[in-house]
Amino acid sequence: MVGWSRPPPDVPAAAIIESWLPRAFAAAPRRPPPDSPSVRVTLFGQGGGTWDLCVTEEALIARHRDPRSGHGLPSHDDDPDIWLRQSVADFLALFRDDPDLPALLPPDAGVVDLLCVDEGRVGLLGQIDGRIGVEIQGRRRRRWALDAAFGPTGMRAGRPRSTVRVDSRTCEELSSGTLAPLQALLAGRLQVEGDRALVMQMAMLVGSVRRDHAF
Repeated sequence: MVGWSRPPPDVPAAAIIESWLPRAFAAAPRRPPPDSPSVRVTLFGQGGGTWDLCVTEEALIARHRDPRSGHGLPSHDDDPDIWLRQSVADFLALFRDDPDLPALLPPDAGVVDLLCVDEGRVGLLGQIDGRIGVEIQGRRRRRWALDAAFGPTGMRAGRPRSTVRVDSRTCEELSSGTLAPLQALLAGRLQVEGDRALVMQMAMLVGSVRRDHAF
């Protein structure tokens, strides 16, 4: 996976989803279980749009949903299992250095590693049913945000029913593995509004990803 852990810095958001991710997936040695969740990604702002991602044993299929036609993946053009919404700038910050934000992905984890989830993690994902917002308070008033919906309840929700806010230092410790998500939650370093049970489920999922990429 040398050369495929992160997209080149000059690749636009749409090209990352439509071209780079499928090629990186094809080069990856890992393969996902057959019941991997379908994912919809909506990016707001210039260069944004909505895409449906379907992962099979052979390929990652990324199809742009044209808002004028309403067409998406024909096999499940209603609701995906997971729907991720954020700005183009915040999406690109996942892969590029932003002086006002901490590292957002574990340094030893490739992007495709997050797509090739194992069967145990698929089970954890299947238990999450709701819509949650995540906000990272960066430097100089920079704020990074992700709106993630899971399951039927999450797809129907008009807004997140839980919001988690975290500062840069806590985010850096979570990313490096020196602080466990559940520990941060119980210590109050994750500020939670709304459904705490939903946040606990997400913390368990994030913790399982962190253990897979521990130093």
